[in-house]
Amino acid sequence: MVPFNSEHKVLHHQQTSILTTDASIDGHISPGNRSSTTTASHDDNEVDQQLFFVTSYSDFDKLAHGPRGHSAKHTLRVYKFDTDGSLVLLHVAGEGALVINPAFSRFHPRLNVVYTCTEDIEENGQILAYEINTDGSLVEIGRVDAGGTSTCYITIDKDQKHLIAVNYWDSSLVLIPLSKETGGFAGPIQNTYDPRQGLAMKAAAKKHGGANHSNNDDTTIAQRQVDPHSHALVLDPFEGCVAYVPDLGKDLVREFWYDKEGGKIGSELNVLPSGLSTGKADGPRYFEFHPRFNVAYVVNELSSTVAVFRVDRELLSEIARAAKLKQPMDKFKGRSTLKLIQSIKTVPSAFPTQMNTCGRICVHQSGRFVIVSNRGHESITIFRVKQSNGSSGKAMKGSLAQVGFFHTRGETPRHFQFDHSGQFLIVANQDSDTIAVFSFNLTSGEIKYTGNEYRVPSPNFVCSCPMVDRYSDDDDNEAEKVGYFVPLLEDSSATVPTSVEFDPSKKNSVDLQSELELARKEIAELRREISSMASVASN
Repeated sequence: MVPFNSEHKVLHHQQTSILTTDASIDGHISPGNRSSTTTASHDDNEVDQQLFFVTSYSDFDKLAHGPRGHSAKHTLRVYKFDTDGSLVLLHVAGEGALVINPAFSRFHPRLNVVYTCTEDIEENGQILAYEINTDGSLVEIGRVDAGGTSTCYITIDKDQKHLIAVNYWDSSLVLIPLSKETGGFAGPIQNTYDPRQGLAMKAAAKKHGGANHSNNDDTTIAQRQVDPHSHALVLDPFEGCVAYVPDLGKDLVREFWYDKEGGKIGSELNVLPSGLSTGKADGPRYFEFHPRFNVAYVVNELSSTVAVFRVDRELLSEIARAAKLKQPMDKFKGRSTLKLIQSIKTVPSAFPTQMNTCGRICVHQSGRFVIVSNRGHESITIFRVKQSNGSSGKAMKGSLAQVGFFHTRGETPRHFQFDHSGQFLIVANQDSDTIAVFSFNLTSGEIKYTGNEYRVPSPNFVCSCPMVDRYSDDDDNEAEKVGYFVPLLEDSSATVPTSVEFDPSKKNSVDLQSELELARKEIAELRREISSMASVASN
């Protein structure tokens, strides 16, 4: 075991319910920039090489759920992605008995460092940090105790000072300091938040007679929801001062004040239902922000729904100001920054909900689509994002309309990931031991199987690692390199659209800016195609 850091030096969801409408939905995260919960965004022609870091389960007895594929002897794989949608295996590592059940990974927003966490319901998880090289090789630069069981989520805060981990089984949240220079761990756990307040777990582990969390029957749900189960933590991309935690065990989204300066999860400001509160379990799993609008999405694992929320930017700013002035946070208790505006199903209306659980949700980098995986229905569901408020008042910007359901060519699509260009989708079919590659139509949102499929035992996560020159001494454009929120305009109601729909009566400078952004992307794509053609010709 390598404590903290080694000496290795790192180079420098009727089917749809619309609940309300509101015009003040625009956000202004700058184009191309993402929240601190995603990897850094770079222009396509800046990516030197696209790698994917794929993890697998190795010991099913240590899991709350029950995979049906094959356990992995080696749990870490690195693939090179080519522009034709194919993958080349570069590296295999992580002996299954030593790196047990790595199940969530995160690429550093600025450094070529990838983190992964292990899933174990009886012993504390481990968080490992690796330097990832262009040849696919991995060099472990540190590991720390995750401070809780069945570690399921990790993220890095806006200032890259802390890694925050979520432990599903005991629901604890922990902060670990990071070295800004190397991305390695700068010490052990700095802060822990325990929503159970020290109380013992009520539910038993699967191998001791507890429920298999892969199932979705009434008996299983009752056991899954007897305890709180934090499943993710996402910091708001605007101020970085509120942490949103979906609690699958209690059907809630918890809102915490995140103390950036003190490096800790502060007081719990509010809790709200993660869906329509129909009396049936929802089971919130993941939380995602739209990259342009003041909108967030929650995927509910047990009800197979996506809940759409409006985000109160003004309240977020108020909380941030109070935190900066070191004012007490008590005045914000009971005030939510979220308001439910829509709930929409992720599976066909006649399909039995108890036969499905949702996996991942993500918002396409264009801001035009939301994608969800369905485990049981074995599909990817794609929704189109409404880009403007409807004249009838029944649909609002950021709300969703279904594009279609697409089979994943395998079983139990636990995770999926886009390549850096957003034109290919790699799906991890956990229980059929495969990863499959699909092309993504940027206009229609439809996906098409490329024919590329790869055998991987119990794949559970696909992490995109766009390798770039991340070690320049030039820090003049640091915010742009890091890919964090950069405010462009003072007016909080202003927006930079993600797509251009020409309307002479509404032509303005913002439209021009969006057109310019789109043109730049098209030019980058043409350059890449020309370069590829030249390469073929020369051979």
